[in-house]
Amino acid sequence: MQSQYFVSGSILRHIFSMAHTSMLALVAMVLVDALDLFFLSLLRDVEIIAGLGFAWPIIFFTLAVSLGISTAMTALVSRAEGLGDRDRAKVYATHVMVFGLVLSVVMTVVLWLSAPWMLDMFGATGKARDIGITYVQIVILCLPVLVLSMSSGALLRAIGAKQRAMWSKMAGAAVNAVLDPIFIFGFDWGVEGAAWATVVSRIVIMAVAFYGVRNVHHMLGLFDANLFRKDIRDIARVTVPVGLAKVGPPIASAFIMSSMAKYGPDAVAAMAIIERIAPFVFVGYMALPQAIGPIIGQNFAAAKAERVRRIWHNVWALVVVYGVIVCAALFLFQSQIAELFSATDQTTAYLSIFCSFTASFYMFLGLQFSSHTFFNVTGRPNLAMIFDLAKELLGVIPLVWLGSYYLGATGVLFGQAAGIVLFGTITGIVSYRLARRMGASDREGGLQTAYGSSKIL
Repeated sequence: MQSQYFVSGSILRHIFSMAHTSMLALVAMVLVDALDLFFLSLLRDVEIIAGLGFAWPIIFFTLAVSLGISTAMTALVSRAEGLGDRDRAKVYATHVMVFGLVLSVVMTVVLWLSAPWMLDMFGATGKARDIGITYVQIVILCLPVLVLSMSSGALLRAIGAKQRAMWSKMAGAAVNAVLDPIFIFGFDWGVEGAAWATVVSRIVIMAVAFYGVRNVHHMLGLFDANLFRKDIRDIARVTVPVGLAKVGPPIASAFIMSSMAKYGPDAVAAMAIIERIAPFVFVGYMALPQAIGPIIGQNFAAAKAERVRRIWHNVWALVVVYGVIVCAALFLFQSQIAELFSATDQTTAYLSIFCSFTASFYMFLGLQFSSHTFFNVTGRPNLAMIFDLAKELLGVIPLVWLGSYYLGATGVLFGQAAGIVLFGTITGIVSYRLARRMGASDREGGLQTAYGSSKIL
């Protein structure tokens, strides 16, 4: 793909072109978790579903770390591409991957050893605790693979090669769909089978994406130890704020799960199902930031301020239209969703609250996710970090506590939704105002912040 791919042509066409491939790729990715939950639910043991619910905050954290690395890849490579410097983009790609692999290996050891303690802290007990530990300690082994696969996918999208990024995720989901029933039922491995199917699927995703990066698009430059020491600061300027920002959601998720644990395994199972189906049905809100990141990055670096503002207008419209369609579908098919996961009557009642009421507030998540992408690729990752942590620590957690205190498990669901609305609104307003005021000085300041010690000239 040529440099400066997104700085001309229809913005809406670029967004749709990138979004539909990102959406299909993410559907495949979240389908891996949903398939695990679906097949294990066929065992009709609520403790298994609860165990996966307790494991989810740790798995979410590993995804957050991987997302931080891939965001750095998107921001640095897309801006280098916007300036027409393909050689520098290749060197950045190599250095980001090396940084990510070293960090992920260290984290794998730490998280594997601390998994039992963390589940104890979440309130897991008995069989659910044992199941959660087993699942986490197997899946965590492929964290370096996850980092490499997500970084490769981000690199492909940054240069406009969205099809290969999509097919890598779809290949992994297909493998998981085949292996889940074989490992869970055929080999009678149960939860361990689901975990190993996830590991193999992530290896497949990594193999397909990395092959495209290295052998098809030749986007890896030579590793330069001297330049790497300087580039670490540039990478960290994006990775550290994004990584810290993404620490918030796992903390909030753990707090929500521990709050639900007070009301029994049916409540935990309901939240475990919601935590799996929400990313699946609202996958467009995760795809949209991935779609607009490279587009904003290239236009920002190329000083196309008016195009950046037009991107933001399209984002608002797409968030609302998509949200209305998804919420209507959830309301209409809530009974089928409960049946799909073999939910008990009490679990079904909690799911109904989500499908009928609180899901509609997730539209504000789409606004916040897109705002964070805007902050990250325009040299303002600290803003994304502040708003994300504030949403979880000052919004979701306090409101979940209040909701639980006054309304029980139902209040947990409404408290989470209230926190999403509050900070989604604030973040969206700030990012939109910044986009409207953007000028040449913002572009120069953003590149100065982003490239610091090894600024591209």
